[in-house]
Amino acid sequence: MRDWIDVFGKRKTNIGFRAAKLEESTAELSNPARGWYQIHTFLAEQEPDFEELRWCLHPKDTLAFLLIDIGYFRDRDLDQEVLDRICRIFSFFSERSYDCIVRVVYDHEGKALLREPSFFSQVVSHLGQIGKLVKEFTDSIYVFQGMLVGNWGEMHSSRFLSEARLRQMAETLRRSRGEETYLAVRRPVYWRMLHEELKRKGWAAADDMGIFDDGILGSESHLGTFGTESRKDAAWNEPWKRDDELSFETEIGRAAPNGGEAVYGGSYLQELTPEMVLDVLGKMQVTYLNRAHDTRMLEVWKEWKYPGTGVWEGKSFYDHVSAHLGYRFLVRKAYIVPKRKHHIYHVEVEVENTGFAGYYQEAEIRLEYTDSSGADSSEVLETRMKGWKSREHRTLACTIEAGNVRLYVAARRKKDGAIIRFGNVSDEQGRVFLGEITGRRESNQK
Repeated sequence: MRDWIDVFGKRKTNIGFRAAKLEESTAELSNPARGWYQIHTFLAEQEPDFEELRWCLHPKDTLAFLLIDIGYFRDRDLDQEVLDRICRIFSFFSERSYDCIVRVVYDHEGKALLREPSFFSQVVSHLGQIGKLVKEFTDSIYVFQGMLVGNWGEMHSSRFLSEARLRQMAETLRRSRGEETYLAVRRPVYWRMLHEELKRKGWAAADDMGIFDDGILGSESHLGTFGTESRKDAAWNEPWKRDDELSFETEIGRAAPNGGEAVYGGSYLQELTPEMVLDVLGKMQVTYLNRAHDTRMLEVWKEWKYPGTGVWEGKSFYDHVSAHLGYRFLVRKAYIVPKRKHHIYHVEVEVENTGFAGYYQEAEIRLEYTDSSGADSSEVLETRMKGWKSREHRTLACTIEAGNVRLYVAARRKKDGAIIRFGNVSDEQGRVFLGEITGRRESNQK
């Protein structure tokens, strides 16, 4: 396969073009809103040591998981001092350009029944308070997980998980938090309980809610994430068996990010192969994973080799997973066609999202070109990257007027200009070099 093809049809002339070789890289990409995270735990009644926290940040992470325990205030609303403290926590990570996954909980020790409020009205009041804070930091809070309740905020072992109460909690959050922040629930069955209206409309629907699975591969059922009955035999608001739930997660993961924790499953690990794990992560549309738990499972991945072909053949399975969490855009081909008017060219670039998941934020791809004097110009290739699905190919096109220029492809997130690096070998600015137009037209020898 040629990396660059000049397409001229029957024309008798062509242009002088020195094509760059489009190579896929195996380097780790620090792209926004995807990848590994580590957990930072805070007690709402205690002021954090921000200086110490600064030294705990992982240098390659763009995600940060903030676990904020408000159990000390189980019997009253959060006062202004506490709300200001939580704002300072959010500000710390926002100022360092992290995309935050936030889980506010009553319990971080597995003792929810002791730590949760006695009355559901207090839970609702707390959700309203927290939602307003999330709205203030909607640009940096990427995902808000859970509804405060359950052991570790994982929505189990709680008195407040009836369908009616789940709907009230979700509605409270939706009313108060910012539109740019996604929600996530622990199990697919909770998602269905909160979307009764979709029972007869089909599984897939544009929505702001994903799944956080903290038992990935820990057992056949992902430690209780899935049930045992097939979709056809179980009700909409009941858990389904593994294969049906994974198919369901594929659909809802098209619209909202899924993630969680991969867990060492003891004897169940003996049933797993690299191919099976890749299949599960792809079906789950996994965007983010915990880098610190469960390290036993991650060490196994580091020992495995990637089972496929291409540049990843024989490389670490862990490295391959790292590179493909969330989205991963790869420039596959590029074409250039001279127009009849001198120095006018039609450019097409074929890009594939090779990651496990889609892309969920507003961003754009541009064709950038630099002339011999160093002057830079650009044209938009794609303005609607949000919704770009896993394994989806797009052919992007624009027309440029240029003489002797070097061509690049670059992508940036709209809200803050953060660089979105491609899976190709690129320069320090994250640009993929496509080649150089000399502007010279020559006789076609064909």
